[in-house]
Amino acid sequence: MFREIVCFSQISGIRASISNIVYYPSHMHENVMEIICVLDGSVDISDSCMSHRLSAGDVYIFNARDPHRISAVEGGNTILTVHIDLEHYKAYFRKLTTTFFICDSYINRQHLEKELAYIRYLLARILKEYDSLTPRDSLMEEYTRSLLAYLIEKFQFYIYSKDKNNNLEIMLRKGIAPDDPHASRVYRIIDHIYDHSKEKLHLRHIAETEFLSTFYLSRLIKEGCGLSFCELLSMARCEEAEKLLGTTKMTIDDIATECGFSNRKHLNVQFRKWYRMTPSEYRAKARSEMENNADSIELGEYDKLEASLILASYIEQIPKPELPSASSPEQLLSYLVLLHISHNAFTHLQTYLQKHPKLLGQTFAQTDLLSLFDFDSDFPDYKTFAEKIDFYLKK
Repeated sequence: MFREIVCFSQISGIRASISNIVYYPSHMHENVMEIICVLDGSVDISDSCMSHRLSAGDVYIFNARDPHRISAVEGGNTILTVHIDLEHYKAYFRKLTTTFFICDSYINRQHLEKELAYIRYLLARILKEYDSLTPRDSLMEEYTRSLLAYLIEKFQFYIYSKDKNNNLEIMLRKGIAPDDPHASRVYRIIDHIYDHSKEKLHLRHIAETEFLSTFYLSRLIKEGCGLSFCELLSMARCEEAEKLLGTTKMTIDDIATECGFSNRKHLNVQFRKWYRMTPSEYRAKARSEMENNADSIELGEYDKLEASLILASYIEQIPKPELPSASSPEQLLSYLVLLHISHNAFTHLQTYLQKHPKLLGQTFAQTDLLSLFDFDSDFPDYKTFAEKIDFYLKK
């Protein structure tokens, strides 16, 4: 495993490419999100302790610091990859670096076609601008903000489950608003468990902090993410152990202590439960790959004409997301980005709403709404946009 350094444009914080991935060894990124879209063919991926096969049309999100590997399936593939600098975009989305995203199109395609079409559209737009002779960083950034806002709206809530072979799966939970107080509490508790997994963490301590009984908190965690407190804590510690096994020369005894396990034996038992091998076996496998030069990236040829036609089809569909409900100026700002308003409009409205935080709780006339936009905007559907926002605010 290696830590891959991604070089970005200084302005847009984006890197985009198309390739035929024969083998991309286990690696991870610090503060970088990697999104892949399979244009053609199939690939096998591993993401921490989970493995999936993706086919044409699938989209997958590798979150920052998640170890992952990509390998070809017989017949080749064409993969669109977009890397996003989370540090750059957290200026627009303050919780971005701590938000976990999940897209399970590999098992849930039929229920995500509309959402996937919009993501493919934005990814294709980003790549087209990135590869143009005169790339416009401001436009790439605008498309990326649209993408991130949509992911925050639709793809940040998840639940774990186990298949018939007892393999762990993670699935998207739909229909939950980003600002849902119950969901926000559950995932805040999950984040706390991950952030403090190296410590001697007890359910009763979290319960006291949340002013809940241990029984109620235990049920809340189980119903919220599909795993018990003990299972979630074990997985968080094992995921950290995986990173240390692959990127350091620490002894397994030291790794066990570092990750919060009482001893090496405890780490062995828990690690096998999630990864189907012991830490020693995992490290031996990683070293074997390195000795066989399997740690080098291997790319193949792909049909550029076919790829361009697929990308063109994504762009020509021009899917439009629904206007979601919002309960705060911050949420509305995210939705405005979804509608591709110009950067000037975004900045202008951001300033206005910061000065008038109670605006969303009021009903006002179309003339009042239009007064927000007393400037020249290059937004092509400006009038329709204004009417939709006015309709929403009057609901």
